[in-house]
Amino acid sequence: MATYKEIKGTGFQNFSSDPSNPLNGQVWYNTGSSVLKVAEVVTTASWASGGLMGSGRYSGQGSGTQTAALASGGSPGGPGSAVEEYDGSSWTAGTNLPSDRRNNAGCGTQTSTVIFGSGTSQEWNGTAWTSGGNLNIEAYFNGGVGTQTAALNFGGSAPGGLTNVSEEYNGTSWTGGGNMARAVRLQGWSGTQTAGLSAGGRAPSPTTATEEYNGTSWTDGGNMVGSATSGGWRGAGPSSAAIMFGSYGSPGSQAQLYDGSSWSNTASMSTLKESTFSGGSQAAAIASSGGPSASPPRSTEEFTGPGTTIETLTTS
Repeated sequence: MATYKEIKGTGFQNFSSDPSNPLNGQVWYNTGSSVLKVAEVVTTASWASGGLMGSGRYSGQGSGTQTAALASGGSPGGPGSAVEEYDGSSWTAGTNLPSDRRNNAGCGTQTSTVIFGSGTSQEWNGTAWTSGGNLNIEAYFNGGVGTQTAALNFGGSAPGGLTNVSEEYNGTSWTGGGNMARAVRLQGWSGTQTAGLSAGGRAPSPTTATEEYNGTSWTDGGNMVGSATSGGWRGAGPSSAAIMFGSYGSPGSQAQLYDGSSWSNTASMSTLKESTFSGGSQAAAIASSGGPSASPPRSTEEFTGPGTTIETLTTS
């Protein structure tokens, strides 16, 4: 039988522990654990089925993570005040919102969320909903990122038309932030109050433009790939490692990854999920229910991002 050196033209090194920064495809023998290993075996991105929501809805607000998510409001699977909580496998009914909430933004965790838009905000502490501070502009189809005590609201449809205004929240009151380069609605969003991301949407025509917020001002980032859709994107993750998925138009199951400068296509969802409930990160995102029909699917899909591993080789 041929040896590794005869096949590859070189032998492999011995290390007492795994190298801290191994090369792609590097093979070595770990003398500490007495096993042969190979580095950087790339795993492909994929979506898997999760638990069914109690009712199908879209244009609501999602927050939290893949294993601890919150879905609030939406339409038309009424009422628009419905709330559900996810534990990574199943959804259960939560405490309803005080009033219907749809076409607004939201951010935070399963136990600490703020929903805002149309001039008002509501806060969730894991037990009850209370009124938050009023916004300075009454926009809907707006974007929003951050946490309950450090949120960012931007864009949307205001009474006078599309707006490029952004506002910052400190858990009590909203104050003006930097204006976006373009007025936009139905955009996708992810990130934080000091590192926010707005992608796609209508400005007023469908756009692939991306804008990044640094806590003071907005600047253009890389354009989304493919043709512009009508919006409806939802996202997750920080602005330097974001994922956007679902959109109006075809294919509404698509997903894209952002590395802080450019977008790339990744695995598509198995079903259309326009304006879905979203949460998580680029490595572990969640998309639940969503449009486009009058009877939205109740399905949840969970994303596992591309990554690398170190594997043990069989030596027998």
